[in-house]
Formats: sequence, C-alpha cells, structure tokens
Amino acid sequence: MIGFTLFDSTHIIWLVSISSALIFSIYFYKFSNIVNQRIYLKCIFWLLLVLECAKQLFLLVQGQYSYWSPPLHLCGLGIFITGWHAYFGSRTTATILYALTLPGAAIALIFPGWTADPVGSFLHVHSFLFHALLLAFIIPLLVTKQLDLRWQDLWRAVVFLALTVPSIYLYNSHFQTNFMFLNRPVSGTPLQWLFDGFGASGYLMSLALVLLLLWILMYLPFSKSNKG
Repeated sequence: MIGFTLFDSTHIIWLVSISSALIFSIYFYKFSNIVNQRIYLKCIFWLLLVLECAKQLFLLVQGQYSYWSPPLHLCGLGIFITGWHAYFGSRTTATILYALTLPGAAIALIFPGWTADPVGSFLHVHSFLFHALLLAFIIPLLVTKQLDLRWQDLWRAVVFLALTVPSIYLYNSHFQTNFMFLNRPVSGTPLQWLFDGFGASGYLMSLALVLLLLWILMYLPFSKSNKG
C-alpha cells in the first residue's frame, strides 16, 4: 500500500466524509438536552484518549515506538484540554480550544503530515479520525455559543504556549523530532512558505505573527459583543 497526496481523491473523500459527520454532530448536539450534551463531550474525550492509547500500543507492538511517539503535537495536547473542558469547563479551556486546538486540527486535516502512511493503515485512519474528533468536540460548542470566548482571554492561550513551546522545542532539538513543527516546516504546506520566505532564523517569528493575525480574524466577531 502507498500513501496519498494533498487533495487527491483519498484526501478529498476524507474531507467530505468528515464535513458530513461534523454537520450531523452539530445537529445532534444542538437538539440534545444538557445532560446528553455533557455525555456527548465526555464520550468524545474518551474516544480521543482510547484512540491515542491504541496508537501508543500499536507502535509498541510493531516495534516502531520512538522519540516521535508521545502526543506532543498541539493536537495531541488537545486530548487533555478536551478532557479538562468536558469535566471542568472554564474560560481557560474555552480559549485554548478555540484559539489553538481548533485551527490546529483544521489545518492538520487540510494539510496532513501523515501522507506517507499507507492508505487504509491504522496510522492513516487514526490520524484522520483523531483530528476529526477534535473538531467534533469544539465546533458544536462553538455553534451553540457554549464557549465563553473573549479576546481579553487570549493571554490564557499565550501562557499555555509559553509553558509548552520552550520544553517541546528543546525536546525536538535534543531528539531530532519536530513536534508542533517548531524546528522545521512540513513540506508542501503554508509552513514551508514561511520557512522559504523568512529563512530558518525568521521561521518562528513569522509563525508567531501568522498566529497573531489568525487570532485577530478569529476574535473579530467577539470584539463588539464583549466590550468592557
């Protein structure tokens, strides 16, 4: 079996299927009572956790476990943010989910970094399902306006990055990994454009500026309603 390429038939089928499933999840969540909504969120979290545990076990059994295996990508950390929100939802988890996990999962599906995995393999299916579940957790909350989002809370996402990025960057440098794509871009993605345009020395700074611009666009709808 071979992998796939960006926006080939395999990729498009996955994107269309995920989009259809997300529409269904939105309607299911929107028209469920509060008890079932909470059950839905907890189920998504546990599905994410089980999927990740299954991946870790698969890699161990296959003898493929390496320094690349821990869930240290932004979406991997999203497992713990969804669990935190499902059981102890707060403005902090709402901010991190919206400002970091949502764009991270969406971009990962549009520009997947697992194109080399054989189509239909465990890792291929896992990667699509995992990122789709992150969106299935966040988007229904967003559509039903159950995420308490205020641009004044963006500092919470900044603190989260300040606590995680330095240690992951050092981990990458020591073990030659590339979690959060901090040390180098993924070929053929917008990250590669940034690297080509600003060079290795300006890559992280350009990444931070793009994230800032993205946040401005994402929080514009909330800027007027949350004044004061």
